[in-house]
Amino acid sequence: MAAISWDLMTSKQQNYWVDILKYHPRYKQDFKQNIPKQVKRNPLYLNEWIFRQAARWSDLPRNFHSGLKEKYHRGSWHYINYPLYLDKKINTKSLNLNTNFNGELHKHLNVIQALKGNLAILSKQGATKRQKAIALCWVLHLVGDSHQPLHSTALFDKHYFPKGDRGGNLIQIKGQGRVKNLHWYWDSRLDNTTSFRIIDLKARKLTNKLGKQASNQQRQAINKWSKKANKLALKYAYTKKVLKAHKQAKRKGQKQPTILINTDYDKNARKIAENQITDAAYQLVYLLSSLSPS
Repeated sequence: MAAISWDLMTSKQQNYWVDILKYHPRYKQDFKQNIPKQVKRNPLYLNEWIFRQAARWSDLPRNFHSGLKEKYHRGSWHYINYPLYLDKKINTKSLNLNTNFNGELHKHLNVIQALKGNLAILSKQGATKRQKAIALCWVLHLVGDSHQPLHSTALFDKHYFPKGDRGGNLIQIKGQGRVKNLHWYWDSRLDNTTSFRIIDLKARKLTNKLGKQASNQQRQAINKWSKKANKLALKYAYTKKVLKAHKQAKRKGQKQPTILINTDYDKNARKIAENQITDAAYQLVYLLSSLSPS
């Protein structure tokens, strides 16, 4: 997503945001010390790589040691769990489905609240560049998360998932090599690669293919993003076959089934991933453009 957004910004906007990112309190450890050889050999790529690294930075703190993890990791910020029930409704009143941000950037916010909160920091005159650097990382990441179908929905069932399936993390799959759960599967539909050039080529291909369509969605309200992702999850992630397999296993008193991902399911998932990531990239640029010089 960040690679698409980068190409849509002016050089003035690119430089503005990268200059802020260099004030990140962990710029040395999580950015400077991780610059790939390909980028080191071609300094023209450096600013774009920093921007891309910022978009994935919010996932890094989950692997930090306890002190730093407590300081930077915000698990609930990555999702909102609109509930889907396997058959009978169960008590899900504890879910945070509120999309309003009340001004306090605490650790229990959902993805929409956290996105609004970090955008508020970017627009705040009195915020330091260190604060803005962290907030920018979160904005880059959460715009993407709010478009991923399995960051919007969780399946609940008294027998299999009394606390929810964690956006598909607890649904085991087969037929996809090392990818073994449904959430991981949806997260990886555009092929995870660290190659700078391959990502660049894929980004340009998606822009050429879907850019016009995405530009028409550019000003869509933030609250609508996760609602759309939820509708996609209900139709294409938690398909009738997925739900039926769980219902049949439950009725027979069997353990939770492992779901085979077939060609049709995979084809739909890849198409949705392409559309959603391109929409997210264009919407990100719209947000950042309102907060930076043109």
